[in-house]
Amino acid sequence: MSDSKDNDNNQLNLSKTHVPDKVYAYSLQVRHVLYELLSCSNNDIVSIEVFDDVAIEKDDGSIEVTQLKSALSDRNPISNRAVDLWKTLYNWLFAVKANELDQENTIFKLFVVSPKQGEISNLFNEVDTFEKAQKAWEQARLEFYDEKGNEKTLGDEYKLYVREFFDSKNMLIACKIIHKFRLSTIDSNHTAILYNLFCQKAFVPDDLIEYVFTFMLGWIDKKTSELIEAGKTMSISFKDYKAQLIAITREFNQKLSLTELAVRPTEAEIQSEFNSVRRYVEQLDIIDCDYTDKLVAISDFLRASTNRTLWANRGDVSEASLNNYEEELIIKFNNKKNIINLSERSLSNKDKGKLLYFQCKDNSINIGHLCVPSFFTPGCYHALADEMGIGWHPEYKSLLKTGCDNNE
Repeated sequence: MSDSKDNDNNQLNLSKTHVPDKVYAYSLQVRHVLYELLSCSNNDIVSIEVFDDVAIEKDDGSIEVTQLKSALSDRNPISNRAVDLWKTLYNWLFAVKANELDQENTIFKLFVVSPKQGEISNLFNEVDTFEKAQKAWEQARLEFYDEKGNEKTLGDEYKLYVREFFDSKNMLIACKIIHKFRLSTIDSNHTAILYNLFCQKAFVPDDLIEYVFTFMLGWIDKKTSELIEAGKTMSISFKDYKAQLIAITREFNQKLSLTELAVRPTEAEIQSEFNSVRRYVEQLDIIDCDYTDKLVAISDFLRASTNRTLWANRGDVSEASLNNYEEELIIKFNNKKNIINLSERSLSNKDKGKLLYFQCKDNSINIGHLCVPSFFTPGCYHALADEMGIGWHPEYKSLLKTGCDNNE
């Protein structure tokens, strides 16, 4: 009985903490980036923790900064004396005074993931002229100061923010923030609203929409994580988002195949490549491939390289899929190499390498559900060989490093 009571007490105490709120607020930023991208245009950029929780840098030079407030607990982040509300307004005021935000070209948005209400926040949201903003500032000030300007009782947790916002020397900036203030509250799950908006604006087939939606959320999370780990700002352009959306939609559609977009290399281009010192051609030298084999290899390499770039730029394939494809090629290569080493022990190293090369060249591997042209798989193998990531001859690294001939 005592154990049961202890467990009940532990559950009750945990439910009163703000840990769920904090976790939800963290993931909310990633979801809200997608929410904003759905309404962006070509040159817009959406960022996290640059100007605010989330911000949009518009093509015309204007900025929309958004402070996100989750309210999974009973607290109201936009009540008249809420710390969240006044800290947000204070931070915006400070950012304007520090020239981090241009008050003339900035929209100040407060997005509350809860159907909460507040008299002052609603008052500010209804303002549509600077004159009304001045009146709203004076009216809101009466919550904290009497008509003679005497300060009423203020809580320690928010009095600094209130004093600064209603200081007469900051009145002009405060009123301009009120004029550009926008309040949004939602009365249902943010993820559900985001999903419905995605369905309306993404133009993805109904049978793919859930898969694409989940992928895009993961892509934004991964992209922003990589940026912050690299010491860069967490920002995603609408162009990058659109390219990824198109790419993953096409990949999920199993009926599509990748088609060659680039003009085939000319004989002169192939000969020029042959005359240059390239590792993937040298790799064919040390397994005694003939001149014709090398010309075909050069053509495959050039066609694969050019089309891979065009497909990525056009959004036909995603960056993640190309990385996965390269990993799959290496896995297949190693498997074939191990099989040959076990089954063809009597062959010389050159013949083992030549057998490995032709088996890999003959085995076309698709990118996920997308069928690739016949030149693409061998061309990508040559790209790996050019980087010395793989080698046909068992001793390719030492041979290419020393330039020695091998008679085996």
